[in-house]
Amino acid sequence: MQVTEGIILLIYLVFMTIIGIYFYRRARQSESDYFTAGQSINTFVGAFAIFAAIASSSSLMGAVGSGVTLGLPYYFTYAFGVLAALPLAMFLISGQVRRSGAKSMPDFFHQRFGTSVQILSAIIVVLAMTFYMVPQLTAAGIIGSYVLGIEYATATIILGLGFTIYAALGGMWAITYTDLFQGMIMLFGAVTLAAIIWVDFGSIGNMLDSALATDPAFGDVTQPWMSYFGLFIAFIWFGIISPSVVMRNFASRDARTARRSSMWGTFIYIILFLSGFFITIAGVTLGIVGTLENTDMIFVSVVEEYLPPILGGIMLAGLLAAIMSSADAMLLAISAGIAHDVYKQHINPNATERSVTLLGLITMFVAVIIGIAIAINPPGIIAVMVGWVGGFLLSSFGFPFVLGIWWKRANKIGAFTGMLGGAVLFLILVASQALPTNAEPIIAAPVSLILVIVVSLMTSPPPKEQQDRVDMYHSHLDN
Repeated sequence: MQVTEGIILLIYLVFMTIIGIYFYRRARQSESDYFTAGQSINTFVGAFAIFAAIASSSSLMGAVGSGVTLGLPYYFTYAFGVLAALPLAMFLISGQVRRSGAKSMPDFFHQRFGTSVQILSAIIVVLAMTFYMVPQLTAAGIIGSYVLGIEYATATIILGLGFTIYAALGGMWAITYTDLFQGMIMLFGAVTLAAIIWVDFGSIGNMLDSALATDPAFGDVTQPWMSYFGLFIAFIWFGIISPSVVMRNFASRDARTARRSSMWGTFIYIILFLSGFFITIAGVTLGIVGTLENTDMIFVSVVEEYLPPILGGIMLAGLLAAIMSSADAMLLAISAGIAHDVYKQHINPNATERSVTLLGLITMFVAVIIGIAIAINPPGIIAVMVGWVGGFLLSSFGFPFVLGIWWKRANKIGAFTGMLGGAVLFLILVASQALPTNAEPIIAAPVSLILVIVVSLMTSPPPKEQQDRVDMYHSHLDN
């Protein structure tokens, strides 16, 4: 057991829980408060919140672990894809979806396309976000077992239930403000570790020379080109197709704030990935990746090698922050999908707002229990699992979502067909292993796009009310 690091992590977890308890009463006041923080989040808080939502365990442990294992080109593919995600979202969807007034992505699909598309999208959100919990819980288990000296499965259960408490209690209010602190801790820890590594080596040239001396294949392309391209497009679209990220736009004060939050979130992310570059090189120079049972553990090994216990505890808190800040956003997306988009709108329209938020709270705990059950025996390394989630979301409702914002002619049948066709094809490709890992969206996403366009043009135009919404999404009157 790492005593100093364990004490710091315990203090961190208690602090996050206190924030959840503090916001409990405010969050339960209304659905808007619980799912979108009353649509009142400013640019500064929003920037760190959207950064923290997209910067999951994959951005630290996963990116470094895959970079050390699969080579520097794989790391840069991952990094460039993620760094382009928020600028793309800023121009394509951020202001537009905020003007819609929706509380979630399925809620947006309901107002733009109708009930059937909303229900299908809610099912996809719940499935994708529940699986997306798995790499987060995997990382939590790795960190917990290392720091606390307990079994991986036990650590996964304890930490998984721990970060669910504050998310379930405080809803978007608690999640947003915990993400503000988590984003700061994450950034501070990564920058501090990178700076110490840089000072230790003296220059970037020395770092690269040392890494290549340890592993001559570090700079090589080790995967089929389709794996790189599939991973890149999955992540470049992640700020658009991840419900947990898009919900940050719904919580913004207005459309202008939503766009600015994405812009500043991008700058924060650049700093994180530059730091990750140094950490990846340091991980290679350790020369121990072949001895690790889980290659994602290489990040923790670098922390142990370069940082004293107190700074190591802060860095591990930063890793846990990356996990929790994404996991809580996923839990909220699942919660909204079940409680608001299915139960309130289609099963019990007369449900009180307090009963809806209570159902949302219960849903979070059910989702995390399912995620824990899968994470105890995870199906792959963290970066690959996150790539699967991104590819599935892009293939299912990436294009129905964007075309719904920009193209009046897109209709309900086209959106439903594109969403279902892309999702099913993606799952078939993954199950059959017909393509290299993470290459599935190269085929499935264009098929979804073609289906939306062709089916929409072959069937009747959407009602005028739905077409007029497209004009409203692009109005310059921020509200």
